[in-house]
Amino acid sequence: MEALRPVLVGLFAAITAVLLERVVVFALRALWLRIKPVSGEHADSCVYQRNLWAPDQPDTLAVAAALVCSGLLLAAQLQDITGLIPAAALLWLGALAWDLWAWERVAASVKFVSWQRGWRKSARRVAISDLREVHVSEKRRIGRGLPSCLVPATRSLVLVLSNGKAVRLPRTGTLFGGAASVQKLVDFVQMQMDMVADNRRRAAADKRAAARRAMQPPPPPMHQACKVDPGAIPFGIMR
Repeated sequence: MEALRPVLVGLFAAITAVLLERVVVFALRALWLRIKPVSGEHADSCVYQRNLWAPDQPDTLAVAAALVCSGLLLAAQLQDITGLIPAAALLWLGALAWDLWAWERVAASVKFVSWQRGWRKSARRVAISDLREVHVSEKRRIGRGLPSCLVPATRSLVLVLSNGKAVRLPRTGTLFGGAASVQKLVDFVQMQMDMVADNRRRAAADKRAAARRAMQPPPPPMHQACKVDPGAIPFGIMR
């Protein structure tokens, strides 16, 4: 049991470093999204973000490795190896800073789908009225000898514009609610697209009805004898 103590301490320290970074990043991102929504002047109705559990993203893998290393250095410090706390703190802060700098998120409002890569990079957006199709793209790296349900996957939103061009938005991992957040955003965008299509069909129907009315001939003029004078005395009360 004594031989397993360093392993357990290292594992606990690594998990603690990762969870602590996740809590800090979650709080800072939530505050930033409240102050400055991705959609700009329009409120963000649905948002998904690239999380740390995306296995095919080099940035997230580097952040996870730095966090684990910082936890292991802290565990070594607890095992009477001195001088490792500054290095552990530096690795942890560096991972936190890079995770915030490389932050990628996607948001949908009632009029736009917006996305942003990086903390200070300008956001891009596409009007929902310019979309032809929206669907989810999923990648799964199957490990040798492992079932697909045990291998983490990544999902992203793919927008097909009215001109046929496809735009692939930032990817996120499917673990810990990632898949549900992407699907929720897709459902919201499809609902807004259906509303836009209904409005277009209604406007086209009104336009066709107005054109038919314009093509109809005007009613024939009424003879002067057929016109009724509203000020005349009714025939029934005349004696």
